Formats: sequence, structure tokens, C-alpha cells
Amino acid sequence: MDKFYKLINGVVPIWAFIFLGSIFVGVVYAAQMLGFSFFDETLLNAQTTRSLHITLMLYGPIMLALSLLPFALFAKDKLNLDVAYEPLRNYFLLWHLFLFMAVVSISLGAQRALPFYDFAYELNFILASSGIFYIVAIFRTIKQYKVVPLWVKVSKILLFIAPISLLVLMNPTYGQVEKTLIGPHGDNTLGMSFTIIPLFYLMIKLHTKENFTPKWNLFWIIPLVGYAISVATRIFRGELSYSEEWIYQWLTFAYAPLLIKWCMDAKITIKSTPYLVVSIWAFLFVMIQGNILFIPEIRWPFHRNDLIIAHAHVAIGLGIFFMALSVLKYFYKIPDKFLTFWLFVIGVIFISLSLAGFDEANVFAINVISMWEIRLFGGVIGVVGLLYFIGKKMKFPKLSYLQLYHLNGFLSDGVGALLLFLSAPLLFGILGFHFISYYYLVFGFMGFVGILHLIGVKKETHFLAYLTSMARLITGTIFLSLFYVGTIDALGLLVGLYDIAYALLYLIFKSRL
Repeated sequence: MDKFYKLINGVVPIWAFIFLGSIFVGVVYAAQMLGFSFFDETLLNAQTTRSLHITLMLYGPIMLALSLLPFALFAKDKLNLDVAYEPLRNYFLLWHLFLFMAVVSISLGAQRALPFYDFAYELNFILASSGIFYIVAIFRTIKQYKVVPLWVKVSKILLFIAPISLLVLMNPTYGQVEKTLIGPHGDNTLGMSFTIIPLFYLMIKLHTKENFTPKWNLFWIIPLVGYAISVATRIFRGELSYSEEWIYQWLTFAYAPLLIKWCMDAKITIKSTPYLVVSIWAFLFVMIQGNILFIPEIRWPFHRNDLIIAHAHVAIGLGIFFMALSVLKYFYKIPDKFLTFWLFVIGVIFISLSLAGFDEANVFAINVISMWEIRLFGGVIGVVGLLYFIGKKMKFPKLSYLQLYHLNGFLSDGVGALLLFLSAPLLFGILGFHFISYYYLVFGFMGFVGILHLIGVKKETHFLAYLTSMARLITGTIFLSLFYVGTIDALGLLVGLYDIAYALLYLIFKSRL
């Protein structure tokens, strides 16, 4: 299974940086809530940072790591995972493409102003397409079973339902996405909670050392029937009444005894599987808390709103995130100290936001600004800690002059393109240059050249140096020509001179590199 593990080890660093980005924009948003306005003059305004934070948390590395769950079970059954390498690689490719397109479009203002699903609906077709490759990867692997297990048979059905359900439920006309603008949307809560139950079952099955047979199945069958009725009601009749929402919301209570029973029967403990147990605790906490907050007479006096932010941080930041880590840990070594570190980060954020909510609801008096500052402190600690853990995983070998050439090219074009994409209007104004939206295409080309340089640090160093040099000579000459005819200002002159000089640096001295 060398190819499969090589694939996972190749994508995890990418996921780590995406996750770091999601926490970073969350920190920027927290700072903006305190009045820090520097980023408001860039693409990273408060509305955009909030949208990016939510999108990357819900659809980023956490979901991708969770999708490895069936393959962890296959590995436990001693199946060869290399047969899934190619389709799974394409699955990751399309999902990464979706994330890239979502980030770019959201940054440029294509937002839907929804609490949880803020990217353009059409991007869901990329996710659905990635699901096709995921299905192929699953089917290639399960061919090795002589007797197909029951959980695989059930999962095969769900695999075909999932892409279609995604496109239906996310549809802005008849789906449920638009229903999350105001609370309490109990049927949405029931549906989202139900998707977690089979994942917990499979993870308990993965981590138990003995044969595990789930019992008390009535406690998930009844909520499933309720959710199916709620979806049909919304599609064919229209809005649900508050009493109906109340019924569907409180059906989630059935999951508490079910999970407790499963953990007891499987002998799952905090010592044996800490990430999974913390995930289950977090899920039960937010489930019970959510049912309590569903009652208007309780929610409104305590929080004055329908969407409880601290509640969401525990649900995603602990419940779903630790669930994903319990799967990823099966393939990739995660430092033991990360669990304690992340519990501290989410704890600081949860407590500060909860106390701020109590003050806003006049339960007791506390300095809300101080609580927001503590929330910001928790986010900063999260970013710093993630950089520390990422840095410990990275290796920094001694680089040749040509590799240093590529590294500098990546920093100037790759990182530079990112900074310009995010803050060009601000930077251009400071430098006295005129900015037009067309420059975003230029930044995209710069980023592409930067990526080529990044690849060149490790492989095909001379070929990629030559390729980027040709690209720089062509674009540099065009920039100079446009400056001569007065189409662009002095910025074009500077870009053209830099590109030509950097290309000639390699072309003249390549025999010595």
C-alpha cells in the first residue's frame, strides 16, 4: 500500500496549510469585530473573512480527512488500498479545485450571505463530480472482499445518494440551504446530526478491538424517518410550522442514549481513542445544548439571536474536527500534544463567546469587548500553534543555488501574487498607482509562475527554470511595450524590468548552477 500512503502523506501538508488559512481568516474576522480596520481596505473585509472561515472549516481538510474513514476500515480488514490510488487522487484534485474556486470567488465578492453555505451553488457540481471518483475508489477496493460486510452494502447505497442529495439540498430554490438564515431550523439540525451517526458507528467499529454489533437501532431509525418527512414537507408543501420544527429538533435527543450504548458495548475509552471520545462528548454536548437553546424562552433571553456562535465552534472545532483527526490518525502520525493544545484553543474561544452572549442578553454584566479580545487571543494562539506543529513536520535540507533561485521566485511571484490579490487596491493607492480589476488576471499568472518555481525547488530544476524564464521574457517584453505606448503606467515598467532581469539571471549563469 505504498502508493496510497504516499498519496496521503502528500495531501496532508496541503490540508495543514488550508486549515491554517481557515484559522487565520477567522482571526482577522475576530480582529475586525474589535474595530481593526486595516483589512477592510483589501479583499479581506469582515464579510469576506467570515465567509472564508466558515467555508474552509466546513468544506476544507476536515471533510477530506473524514472521507478516509472507509479506507481505514479497509486497511483494518487487510485490503490492498493501492487499487484506489488513481481515483482517490482525482477525487482530491477536484475537491481542491472546488476549494480554490470557492476561495477566489468569495474573495472577489461572490457570496450568498448564508450562515453556513456561502459559496456559489454551481460549485456544488464540482463536489458532486469528485464524488464519482470517490465511488470508483470504493468499488475498486471492495472487490477484494470474498464476503462483503453489511456496512459496505449500506455504504454503497449512501454513496450513490450523497451526490444527488447534495445538489438537491443545496439548491437555492427548493433545498434547505436558504432556510438557515433564521432559526431554529430544527429539521436542518436533525439532518446534519443524523449524518454524524453512521460516521460514529464506523469509527467505533474501526477503533474497537473486538467485534462490535450496534444495538438500540430504533434510536436512529425514528429520527431518520422524521427527517425524510421534513424534507418531503418542505419540497411538496412549503414551510414548516414552529411546532413541526420543535418535533424534528427534539428527535435528536435519541442520539444521546444510542451513542452512550455503542461506546459502552465497544469498550471505547478516552485512553484508547482520545480523539474519538472527545468528538463524541462534544457532539453530545452541542446536541443537548442545541435542544435547550431551541426553546425561544431560553435562547432569546440568553443570547438574543438564533445562531449561537460559541455553539458552532464546539460543534465544528471539537466535534467534527476531532472526528476527522481520529480517522487521519490511522494513516498519519499526529503529535499527542495537539489534542491538549486544541482543547485549550477551543475552550478559550467557547468560554469567551458564551460569556459575551450572556452579557448581551442582560443575564449578568461583563465587558463584551474584553471577551472578544480573549476570543482573538485564542485564535492567535491557534495560528501560532499550528505554525509550530507544521514547522516541526517540515524538513529544511541545504539548497543549491538553483534551488534558491526557485525559492526566491516562489516568494516573489507566488507569495507576492497572493498578497497582491488580497490587498492590491490598498497597496496601489499607497504607492500612487492606478488599479483596475484586470490586474487580477496578472496576479493569477504571477501565481502560476510562482507555483512552477515551487515545484522546481524539488524536481525538474533546470527545465522549470528555463520554462519560467521564457514566460518572464515574453510577459516582461509585453509589459515594457505597453508602457512605451502609454497603455499602462510605471508599474508595468517595473514589472517588465524585474521579469526580464530575473529570467536573464538564470539564462546567463545556468551553466554554473
